[in-house]
Amino acid sequence: MALVAPTVFILWSLREVPAQDGVIPVLSTQARAKLLTYHHHCSKQADCEQPLGCFFDIRHGNYCTDSACMTDLQCLEGQRCSTLSTLHGGPQVRLCAPIGPRQEGEHCLKLPLEREATCMADLQCAGSRGFGFCARPCTPGEPGTCAEGFFCANVKPEPSCLPTCEARGCPQGQHCIPFQEGTSTCAEIYGTNCVETPCSDGRKCETSADPRFPGKVWMECVVRCSPANPTCGEGQVCDRYHCVPACDPNGPNPCAEGYHCDRRKKDWPWSCQPDSWTGP
Repeated sequence: MALVAPTVFILWSLREVPAQDGVIPVLSTQARAKLLTYHHHCSKQADCEQPLGCFFDIRHGNYCTDSACMTDLQCLEGQRCSTLSTLHGGPQVRLCAPIGPRQEGEHCLKLPLEREATCMADLQCAGSRGFGFCARPCTPGEPGTCAEGFFCANVKPEPSCLPTCEARGCPQGQHCIPFQEGTSTCAEIYGTNCVETPCSDGRKCETSADPRFPGKVWMECVVRCSPANPTCGEGQVCDRYHCVPACDPNGPNPCAEGYHCDRRKKDWPWSCQPDSWTGP
């Protein structure tokens, strides 16, 4: 099934724009029309005709696409032309993405639903996945290429200064939280601090951060459940394949600090959700 073109894409081009090295080109309207897989769902690069790439977009899922821009001038005001990775190490794609308020070292999304989750104009969202850190480019192996509290990491779209708090520590009330690619940031923890106190019974410690809430993370020792096996402990309900505390929206708020009583869908049970979740 074909997907509707994402709203941040600019349908400005009637002719093909040549690609930069390792980047999928901007195809002409006529060239796009000839490709059966253009903006169709994909799960791997082989699902897409050349030169399209299989790209994951948090708003639309996986789909085959070309680039939408090669320079910032081809994007709307308040947007930039960002270089993004396609699935499984495929060619890169350039798309128009919003410019946001996130500062250096803060979490970001590369192609977010809202501008509050992306970086300022002079920074890029760096990392191997769609979720990264606002960063400046750097030169690996060059002393002083990054400021104190940052290190030069070989990440996409280019080597960048990523944050670390392991050596300098954190302010009172915050903890040094490890993330992917050797990064770590200072944050206040909501939920169970399962980094310092490991989960029991082999349960997995999950850490989630939301770029809209800098300096905060949510942690839990995950107790799995499913529609086929929804059994949870007393006072808990099954939500998103996790057992979470139940709550009554009409009663006193029983949820811990950093959580509120909500539900993900109208027919799902009420439960304590992170404050980063604001409803459908």
